[in-house]
Formats: sequence, structure tokens, C-alpha cells
Amino acid sequence: MSLRDQILNSNDIPKELVKVKEWNIEIEVRGMTGAERTRILDLAQAGDGMNLQMVYPEIVISTAFDAETGEKIFNPEDRTALLSKSANALDALATVGMRLSGFLAETSNDLGKDSSETVIEDSSSN
Repeated sequence: MSLRDQILNSNDIPKELVKVKEWNIEIEVRGMTGAERTRILDLAQAGDGMNLQMVYPEIVISTAFDAETGEKIFNPEDRTALLSKSANALDALATVGMRLSGFLAETSNDLGKDSSETVIEDSSSN
């Protein structure tokens, strides 16, 4: 197999299970593809500044998957409904989605960790 084929056939999208305490469920959060990340960056830079009301739900829509079926949980029509949900829950999902998609630098605690085994819990209980 050529190097090109090896790269194009690799399963390179990281994923993590996120326990969302507010909803009493675990959601599989996956990193974005290059196309999804570019679309989100375009949305974020549209207008005079970053539009978090648009970007946060888009990140959740793009990265949240049913851990059992592998299907996307939300679609673009869910944007407004998502904004009415718990800020802590959305933040937990969006933060992991951004990190897995290269928006956030990984902390030294995360280096060397297998991202498919990480479970993030809501920090609001502290």
C-alpha cells in the first residue's frame, strides 16, 4: 500500500466518551473533519467578531454522536433548541469537540493519553 493510500484509508478522527451529568447520558464526541472545521472557522469569523451563539451549537452538532449507533445526534435545525439547554452540558461537549478538532491546545495532563478511553465529567459539581 502506498503512503498516500495509507493516509487516505486511515481512521484518524479521535473520539471520546463524555458523561453529561445534566442529561444522565454518555455521548461520543468526535473530532471534526477538515471540511467541518473549516466551515466552523468561517462561521466564527463572519461579521465583526466571533459569534459564540452560532459557533457553540455548531460544534456540538458537528461532534456529538450516539455512542451505541455511531449516528449524529443533532442536526442544524436543533441549533435554537440546543441554546435552551444547560450551558454546562453544552460547554462540556463543545470543549471536548474543540480539543479533538485542534481548536484547543492539549494540556500536559492529556499528552500520551488514548483519547478513545477518556471520560469527561461535568465540573459544576465541584
